[in-house]
Amino acid sequence: MDNIQQQQLNAQIASSLKNANDVKCEKCEGLYFAPAFVIKHLSALVSPVGKEMNIPLQLFRCTDCGHVNSDFLE
Repeated sequence: MDNIQQQQLNAQIASSLKNANDVKCEKCEGLYFAPAFVIKHLSALVSPVGKEMNIPLQLFRCTDCGHVNSDFLE
């Protein structure tokens, strides 16, 4: 991608973000979120490698109240 194409792409993204809606916390309507992890445990019986596994899944929690929106849990 050359410099002109990159500039055009950046302009399109900036234009799209101006029309985007902010995601708000379902509980307190806060606008800021921080990454958090939930860890899923798989037993050896259902693990794809035949051994117990802990799998971290990233999600986002509200920085004001700690709530995790239901959309982030899917």
